[in-house]
Amino acid sequence: MQNVKALKSAVVRTATATATAALAVLAFAMLAVATPPASATPAIAKATGQPCTQCHTSPPTLNDYGKKYQDSHKK
Repeated sequence: MQNVKALKSAVVRTATATATAALAVLAFAMLAVATPPASATPAIAKATGQPCTQCHTSPPTLNDYGKKYQDSHKK
């Protein structure tokens, strides 16, 4: 009878450890893919020498040029 109790206890510990590990992996994955929203600043216009309207038609929306610029400068 003690062996059965020990086996049940081991199964519960293993299941708990597996669930905890799965939750940790899920939390890490969620943090890894979460990205802050982009925020354009006048510093980009100053650094490139272009006016804000080069990338924006109605800020904060990017026009086609702005989208291409953003895609080419992603880290």
